[in-house]
Amino acid sequence: MDSALRQGWTRIIQADDIDDHMQQIGQAAANAELLVALLRTQHCGARQKLLLVGGGTGQFLEYVDAVFFTRFDITVSDINPVFLARARERFARESLHQARFIVDDIESTSLVGPFDVIAVVMVLEHIDWHLGLRNIHGLSPERLDIIIQSNPEDMASAIAPTRKLNPSMQAFAAIAKPTLIASDQLIEFLQSLGYGLQTRNERTVADEKVMLGFSFCRIER
Repeated sequence: MDSALRQGWTRIIQADDIDDHMQQIGQAAANAELLVALLRTQHCGARQKLLLVGGGTGQFLEYVDAVFFTRFDITVSDINPVFLARARERFARESLHQARFIVDDIESTSLVGPFDVIAVVMVLEHIDWHLGLRNIHGLSPERLDIIIQSNPEDMASAIAPTRKLNPSMQAFAAIAKPTLIASDQLIEFLQSLGYGLQTRNERTVADEKVMLGFSFCRIER
């Protein structure tokens, strides 16, 4: 993660602003629906250890039936402790009291595996994604669920340049430049780490963007 992105996510963006922004552009609901769809596709019935990398404020719980998540032993990590505090409140409201919350930087992670499944929602665009995925691979997940953003061909920036932003999001956009990831590059890199694509889903959101969800499973060798 470059210094501008790190400053943005740890010092600039406010929890209320990111939640409001994600709600306005439809990504909060879309990503929540995709996350559940991906997890449901791969869930085999037994209780599993689930890691949510970059779980942020836990906003996804506002858009799904939280009962679904009672089948997992959940760990939520994020680089921002304020976001994690908001997530803890949301999990508590949904009676998901067994979840763990850990301040962590996936580029130099202190997390210890193994996990059965690791979910990464809109994180790779903001980090050195090859390094992040290598570190995730080191946590020995059997499955990976990943959600990334796809823009219209004529829109290079991650945030639509015409969209009105909340104050801290505007300050973030002025200095930080997330990098979108091509789906074929993601699939190829994960294949090199021993994970094969199992399912793909998508949701269209505001500004003609598409949220792409992928489920990967460890390849038996």
